[in-house]
Amino acid sequence: MPTLDEIFSQIETGKAVRIALPITCSTEKKRVSCVYQQTNPPEFQLLFTPGSLPTNTIDYNRKTAVLLDIKGKSVSLAADIQEKINDQTLRLVAREVISHEQLRDYFRVDVAAPLVARPALVKDQEWSLNGETVDVSGSGLLAVFTQPIDEGEPVRVELILPTGDAEPIEAVAHAVRSRKIADNQYQVALHFDIIDSEDRDKIMACCFEIQRKHLRLKVQVKNPE
Repeated sequence: MPTLDEIFSQIETGKAVRIALPITCSTEKKRVSCVYQQTNPPEFQLLFTPGSLPTNTIDYNRKTAVLLDIKGKSVSLAADIQEKINDQTLRLVAREVISHEQLRDYFRVDVAAPLVARPALVKDQEWSLNGETVDVSGSGLLAVFTQPIDEGEPVRVELILPTGDAEPIEAVAHAVRSRKIADNQYQVALHFDIIDSEDRDKIMACCFEIQRKHLRLKVQVKNPE
């Protein structure tokens, strides 16, 4: 794993990166594409497109994660947000390089993939829900179903990733929360409790591939007045 010094020696000003911003009163993080600007490493700045930075809801007391691509490899940094310079600019200081295991707790990647949820425990009445993921990480996923799933209920999920082969990923998870977002539509957060290490690696590989596609997209940032 590269050191902070090695990373800062290879990343150039103007490079597109992704950040997982901690949000107040929520365990969720908002993922935003932005542009890296070198200042005085390990300090740096990130520039955002107008209106993309949720300035009023950022939790400045929690660490954030910054994902970047260096020579085709995904690298992630844990950083503290020092201040909001203006509505398009944040100043941060990098604290450490995030390992593969840590990254699954920081980053969820926007992934639309079909999945099926069934009860993990034997019950008198079986049920099956077809849904679609909103985002995925190595530790869980957010999905939309036609019915809610009770908080804490263990479920068995089968997920087909949009990258790799069509072999389904299987895991036992529990519902962290369910909320109604429209008629007959419920957003359900699921946390993996039992998952094969090979399947988790497939999820992480999918996340890295999709994030690299995000990072290759040119981010248009206008310098604020």
